[in-house]
Amino acid sequence: MKKLNIAIIGFGTVGGGLYNLLEKNAGVIARRTGIDIAVRAVCDARADHVKKTAPGAAFVADWKEIVKDKSIDIVAELIGGIEPAKSIIMEALKNGKGVVTANKKLLAEEGKDIFREANAGPGRIGFEAAVGGGIPCILALRHGLAGNRMRSIMGILNGTTNFILTMMRENNMPFPDALRDAQEKGFAEADPTFDIEGFDAGHKIALLAMIAFNKNIAYRDIRIEGISHISKADIAYARDMGYVIKLLGIAKDIDGNIDIRVHPTMIPEGHHLASVRYEYNSIMFDGDMTDPVILTGRGAGAAPTASAVLSDIVQIAQQGPAYVSPLVTDGNARLIEPGKRVCRYYLRMQTDDRPGILSQIAGVFGRHDISIASVIQKELHAEHVPLIFMTHEAVEEGMMRALEEIKKYSFIHGDVMLIRVEDSI
Repeated sequence: MKKLNIAIIGFGTVGGGLYNLLEKNAGVIARRTGIDIAVRAVCDARADHVKKTAPGAAFVADWKEIVKDKSIDIVAELIGGIEPAKSIIMEALKNGKGVVTANKKLLAEEGKDIFREANAGPGRIGFEAAVGGGIPCILALRHGLAGNRMRSIMGILNGTTNFILTMMRENNMPFPDALRDAQEKGFAEADPTFDIEGFDAGHKIALLAMIAFNKNIAYRDIRIEGISHISKADIAYARDMGYVIKLLGIAKDIDGNIDIRVHPTMIPEGHHLASVRYEYNSIMFDGDMTDPVILTGRGAGAAPTASAVLSDIVQIAQQGPAYVSPLVTDGNARLIEPGKRVCRYYLRMQTDDRPGILSQIAGVFGRHDISIASVIQKELHAEHVPLIFMTHEAVEEGMMRALEEIKKYSFIHGDVMLIRVEDSI
């Protein structure tokens, strides 16, 4: 049986989960893979915590000792963030070690340097755990769908936001209450900004798109919108029209140009992603040979993420020097400018309750080549009433100009809500 020594750098939720997984299922892993995996060293800022929870592993205070240790075959970088994570990975690769990481932020923002090093030297890197938790989506792209030209990726990539939107829809909760419930259940951090404003999903769709389309994609160029502005009213109107609101990461190849974005999206109730509830993630890959392939599972947490980390460890160990680094690109992607995108739109605005307003707004839409599909105006016997529009497909820059014009009318009160609509299944 092959012996494999690994080191864990970062002993938080995921690092501790990996250690526990190896302790609990060592026999199963060995029988299934033919590899006896031993945690030779653990590096973390909390020495007492490591010594208490991982008594079978040697504590190492300085990560530099680990990346230079010739007895260690694979380094699991699980501290997160940019530095020192980037330095750890780069030095480990230069020393010929395998590296596995769940660090989506680092790979999305600095991955170009890391993948260049992995492809040039003897070291190898796996990052299955960076996207989708325990869902084997990277493996699916690299192997199962290797024969496909990918047309699009669409997915629920963040469990926190999906939990919140589920609670808003099914329990009629306002956003602040749903967020607080997510925090109490451990699905959201004390500072939830990274999740609810779409940044986490942005990192994940960037990585998936780079693999799917074999192009470098700059994370900073991705248009990202979160869900903190979504109201109970929008959830209810979506339901009335047969739609569900989800935070989606979307990447499409349109004639060689990449449309990549993260934003709240209205999708039909019959869409597969509409049925994915609570903290679950789901990703749809549309290839030219397979049509849509759908993967669903828990997208975060110690156990699912540790399972994905172990998957990379096993792959690198089994293939050895023959292991192919997961990302080889052929240049920078040509991204579609946000203003040039074409889609349908849902709009909600508060207006005065008097004649002639609808015709004025319709006139603005007409001047900007926006066709109205449907209008809802509910009588509330109030000073201000909601006016809901669903449009046909329109160019985004025309829609934005129309909104700026509409907002200037004195009969418009408060912000105008805009949510993009995806009807394709």
